[in-house]
Amino acid sequence: MWDRILGHKQNKEFLERYLHVASRPHALLFCGAEGLGKLALAQQFARTLLCLHGDGMDNCESCRLLNFADGNISHPDFLLLAPEEDSRNIKIEQVKEIIRQSAFAPVLAANKVCIVDGADRMTVDAANSFLKLLEEPPHSWVIILIAASENALLPTILSRVVRLRFNPVEVSLVKQALVMRQIPEQEAEVLARISEGSPGTALQLVEQQFFDCRKQAQALLEALPLPGAFNYLGNFHMPDKDYAQALLFVKTLQVLLRDMLLLKVGMSEKLYNTDMPDLLQELAAGWQTRQLRKSLQEIDNAYKALTESAGIKLTLEAMAVKIDMLRKG
Repeated sequence: MWDRILGHKQNKEFLERYLHVASRPHALLFCGAEGLGKLALAQQFARTLLCLHGDGMDNCESCRLLNFADGNISHPDFLLLAPEEDSRNIKIEQVKEIIRQSAFAPVLAANKVCIVDGADRMTVDAANSFLKLLEEPPHSWVIILIAASENALLPTILSRVVRLRFNPVEVSLVKQALVMRQIPEQEAEVLARISEGSPGTALQLVEQQFFDCRKQAQALLEALPLPGAFNYLGNFHMPDKDYAQALLFVKTLQVLLRDMLLLKVGMSEKLYNTDMPDLLQELAAGWQTRQLRKSLQEIDNAYKALTESAGIKLTLEAMAVKIDMLRKG
């Protein structure tokens, strides 16, 4: 039943045992970096818990009412708590509604399941209110908290859950999954390495057209040193209106310079961009190690500025000018 989710063998084995024991914890915490499949596994686990046949294989009314693949989450015994579209945080009003629902017994299945997606993004008031639910868990409820950072959760919440840690998936498995989605093998290898074992991140890079963005970043590096930086940048197209694309451009530039630095220090086996070692070696030849390290720091500064909503055009141009100066120095 877990085959569609990559990796995490130990966690799957734990959840399989959980399904078949009478006395079991009422609250689980799935913790680990973004994009590792925590939510996907929680969703499949919820379907199986609520399935009238106990296998989550689409053969009952419960499975029909809880089908994440087609967006149907109308099951009366399933609750989802997550930040609203216009907010980064889970608010206390949302938690109070879940607490209100806790007064009702299951309707169709033997259990009620509540997934808290972004448990580490509850406001302080929301977290304290949610704690009451964990201290006095409703009968037959199973609560699954999903968090990228367990350190952001209250210690009192952590003490009342069983933690399942999610580690990066093997790069070879991520590559295999991408190839099965008709991604060319060379590109799949690059995406799997850059995502560092995060299937969700790899798929996001596909959606954001990473390789088109890489061509832009590569063009900038090939043009260095610039004879007239501001004249060049005035004609060079950078994603200056979309924060997501601007962040991707900066991250892509960072990845290329990282690989160039690795080649300079003789660590070619750790390259992300395994499909272009000769080009990277040629680019790296004109740089000193010191210049590459300082450029990577400037790129990191630009990335942080963009995450704090700095102006895109000004931030990218300032970053490019600083890198150009380092290249000339």
